[in-house]
Amino acid sequence: MNTGFSDPNNHVPEVTPDDAWGDSEVPFTEYHQPTALLPPRRTVKDKSSAPAASIEMGLRIEPRSNSDELAEEPQRLMVQEFNGDIVRLNQDESAPPKVDRIVTFHERPANLQSADTPRGEGREWGRAHRGSTKWIWGMVAAVAVLVALGIFLLPTINAPNAPRKVPGSESVAVPEDPTSLLVERMNRLLERQDDAARIYRSFSQATISDEALPYLRNGEGLKDTLRANWTPMGIPSDWAPADDSNWSVIELAGNACGLFQGLLPDGSGFTAYFTSDHDQLLLDWKATTGYGTATFVQLKSGPCDASEIRGVITFSDYYTPTFPESDYQSFRLASPDDQQTLWCYATRDSVAFEKISTELAPGSIATEERGPQKVTLRLESGPEGSLPNQWMIGDLLHLDWLSP
Repeated sequence: MNTGFSDPNNHVPEVTPDDAWGDSEVPFTEYHQPTALLPPRRTVKDKSSAPAASIEMGLRIEPRSNSDELAEEPQRLMVQEFNGDIVRLNQDESAPPKVDRIVTFHERPANLQSADTPRGEGREWGRAHRGSTKWIWGMVAAVAVLVALGIFLLPTINAPNAPRKVPGSESVAVPEDPTSLLVERMNRLLERQDDAARIYRSFSQATISDEALPYLRNGEGLKDTLRANWTPMGIPSDWAPADDSNWSVIELAGNACGLFQGLLPDGSGFTAYFTSDHDQLLLDWKATTGYGTATFVQLKSGPCDASEIRGVITFSDYYTPTFPESDYQSFRLASPDDQQTLWCYATRDSVAFEKISTELAPGSIATEERGPQKVTLRLESGPEGSLPNQWMIGDLLHLDWLSP
């Protein structure tokens, strides 16, 4: 082997005289007998006698192939060394020179040192830190400015929605809903049954007209009429309407009207009409008594004042040559007590005919009658040749008997 080669990482001990490298025949007594022995060490002069080999072959160790020799003497390893030039990979370029690292100190900005300092688990951990209140006062001031600005601009914002003045008036009042007002009045009347019974009792027991005036609707305006047509009812002073008398509230001619119905001492029925005037319950005398400017007896006798006649009207088929069916519609008008009857006619192109026919038979005059209807009419005398009990309908004053 080439002793001139030195491996810095694997130091080979120097050869000493005590080495028994070539004494292969001397048995080893201090060591365990190996199964194979190395061949004798060669000297440097044997280098030329070594068989030439390719540099690329390297070191090769082969055992002996002779089995007989292996049986007679100890097995040894044959080491064959191939010496040659070592191929080294030399670097064509030298390594770059090493540059020393240059360290530069950068000082932290002042704002970061104070604001961004983390709060860790140090001496200040767990303590409450009060932040700056400048931004809070700024927001309060901004809100105050906005509120003041809104109040200042409020009249300008509401100007388009302000009520406009009409020339000649200070302001325009918003009209009330007539439907809701009517319903409110009807609801109030429903609670006045006891008052209605007390008023009707006083009215029926009055002996003169002046005693009844405080309980009547438009009493002062009816004073003269009431005195001219007053007839005492003759009800005893100890009588009172029965507790089971009927009290109902209806709408008549756009007004809330209360109907009080019951029995008189003689067993005959009565129907009293009540209205409310500024929450004061009053009896409608004309509607209650069926008042007319003339009685039915007077109307059947001949011409008289028929400007306001109350009765119950229905369709009729009674025609005469003076009132042919082609030009007139015949009606039967009964008195309020249903004791007297008149024949009334309306031309088919008149407003009265249209109004009454609509109430009696909407859609079909001849076949779909509603039934008798209470009406207040203005009557006129018939043409020449008409009978005393035949009258012309001049106008339908209003439905039912309630006074205007």
